[in-house]
Amino acid sequence: MKHFSGFPERFEFTAVPRPFLSQALPLIDDLDELKALLVFFKLLYQKKGFPVYVTAAEIAAEGPPDTDRENIERSLKMAADHAIIIALQTTNGGRLYFLNDERNRQALRKMEFGELELPGIKTSPATVIQPPELPDVFSLYEQNIGLITPLIADELKEALRLYPEVWLKEAIGEAARLNKHNWRYISKILDNWATQGRNDGTHQRDIDKGRPDKYVKGQYGRFVQR
Repeated sequence: MKHFSGFPERFEFTAVPRPFLSQALPLIDDLDELKALLVFFKLLYQKKGFPVYVTAAEIAAEGPPDTDRENIERSLKMAADHAIIIALQTTNGGRLYFLNDERNRQALRKMEFGELELPGIKTSPATVIQPPELPDVFSLYEQNIGLITPLIADELKEALRLYPEVWLKEAIGEAARLNKHNWRYISKILDNWATQGRNDGTHQRDIDKGRPDKYVKGQYGRFVQR
């Protein structure tokens, strides 16, 4: 096993946006994506002016000599799909990566309409690569219940797989209204809705298809051996 030799007496710190740690990090389950983003932040905060961007080639240059450029491109695409960064396609086939914040979103909208140009970079209209729409249950949970830990993030992901997204949002809202700021209470709400049904047109059997524990929970759960 390789070991880190330790930090030297003098070294620099790299700034990481606080929302990344609390809201974006729980979305990441790929180590290469995380590595690429950490280098992205380092390079981003070394640059001056506005708007600033980072390329895959710059990230590759920061890594070991055998760094896989295609792997970096794949990792950055995942980060863009998570809406952590925004990808901008250039006319020569390259991509520029921007931090997904309000200032950059406004700047990229201006680029799309030809109202803003980057020195030495040519882009055509509608070249911003839009990420898929992601559920906002993570920010909803953090705003109403509490900090998202890696464990809570896993619970939310699993809940999104098992239940309709609207259920999870409403369960979070109900827990907040009752001042029950914990995941256990939200999970109990979801379990009750799945076993007892709801009056929203969602069939219980549709939910049960994806639930491996459908036979060990509910009113007959005590008769089933785990």
